[in-house]
Amino acid sequence: MPGPIYLEGERLALRTVEPEDEGFVRRHWNDPELRRWFGKHEPMDRERIEGFFETGADEVHFLPCRGGEPVGFLWLFRIDDVAGRGEIGYWIRPDEQGNGYATDAVELGLRYAFDERGLHKVMARVFEGNTPSRRVLEKSGFEEEGHLREHYYVDGEYLDTHLFGRLNDDR
Repeated sequence: MPGPIYLEGERLALRTVEPEDEGFVRRHWNDPELRRWFGKHEPMDRERIEGFFETGADEVHFLPCRGGEPVGFLWLFRIDDVAGRGEIGYWIRPDEQGNGYATDAVELGLRYAFDERGLHKVMARVFEGNTPSRRVLEKSGFEEEGHLREHYYVDGEYLDTHLFGRLNDDR
């Protein structure tokens, strides 16, 4: 039984992540095509996924869905309600990429962050070479705010990371 819809857009809805979604998330989180862009070094087994889903007030997870079927994953983390900021991360499963779903999911995530949580700022990180993710952020009104040289070690190489930010006032 899928989780309830939390926010709805024109093409996608964000729904809650439920225990039965563990297989979907684990399968795609471990996909070499996707995991390169997360900077994760250990396989996400059942125990790690279950631990990842156990969130506190500083993190929330959603499944962006089209017609009730998940096309990816979106999470807000490092949420600081006092400072009014958080960070967003997302992925779209490879067979659904190129359809604009990441942009739609990020827009819904920003609606949640700004309208539901009352955050002032949302940040995102993009590894050098992840041009599609960078375009998603730019389309969603994020501005590049920083550049960390050789900040993450991924697949045997150090990658630069670009930091992006979007203010609630930018809407």
